[in-house]
Amino acid sequence: MESFVQGWGLTIAMCVFIVFVFVAGWLHVRRELSWVRALTDHLGDELVAEVAGSKTSASLQAHEIRDESHAVLQASDAAWAHKQVRSWQMRAHRLEPALAFWTDLLRQLGLLGTVVGIGLSLAYAGTDVEQLLAPLALAVWTTIAGLACSIALSASFAMRLTAWVDACEKNLEAWDARRMTKRPVAETVPA
Repeated sequence: MESFVQGWGLTIAMCVFIVFVFVAGWLHVRRELSWVRALTDHLGDELVAEVAGSKTSASLQAHEIRDESHAVLQASDAAWAHKQVRSWQMRAHRLEPALAFWTDLLRQLGLLGTVVGIGLSLAYAGTDVEQLLAPLALAVWTTIAGLACSIALSASFAMRLTAWVDACEKNLEAWDARRMTKRPVAETVPA
């Protein structure tokens, strides 16, 4: 166990874990951004198309969104329709905090490796300088891995994400306003 901690084993394991968290975060944010883009595009197409649904997309996600929007438009229960539109808004608004969560988690994992490496170095009571400094590699490399992955994740999505969430919010507001004006007054739900 001492060779794992004093050698490169723990350092590599921590860095691999940080990279694994980066990949999980990247996939999660990418999937949610894809959903926001599909919703934004669909609602925008319905707003400008003369016949709703005239443009079809090949993705299953787009078909799911099309079916949900059609159900909202045809809903006899105004409260359910309002709830569905509100759930779309909430999902779009959760995208930016999701990116912040993953980037912050990556930084914290890098910091955890730093603290563990320094703690292991301080716990050593021998006179061999090489063994004293070995855990500091953990501190340095996990900090680098955590910060690099955090920067890469943020750089991959930050600007696009904000633009798509804003566009989604605008399209959703316009689509919902148009939907509400087409309903009889007795069926509308106060906001």
